[in-house]
Amino acid sequence: MISDYFDFIKKLSNQHPDVVKFRLIREVIGVNKGYIRFALDLRDSTELHIFEYVDSNLHKIDYSYHWQNKEKILIRRWDNAPHHKEIETFPHHMHNGEDIMPSTEPTFVEILSKIGERIQMI
Repeated sequence: MISDYFDFIKKLSNQHPDVVKFRLIREVIGVNKGYIRFALDLRDSTELHIFEYVDSNLHKIDYSYHWQNKEKILIRRWDNAPHHKEIETFPHHMHNGEDIMPSTEPTFVEILSKIGERIQMI
């Protein structure tokens, strides 16, 4: 099940019209947990760095979707690192540049869609 999910997000990445290059950094699939880290070069010269650590039910234990410009400056990051307890959606939050904002737990599909919408406006 974990391997099917990882295959799905890799295939989606490779077929997405805004993705120029897919770079698998690390993938580990265990009996009860799995981890994937990869980066996408996007057609507007930005990069999306993804990591997901999931259990056998595909519940995300840990995640980060880090979108940065070609100068490697953060545009936006969605994650669940437990370091912003003041946010009402703790541990889920979004870094919008320097600002920390509430966020629900996004899916990889939602992240690609949000970024794709922004790229289409350029």
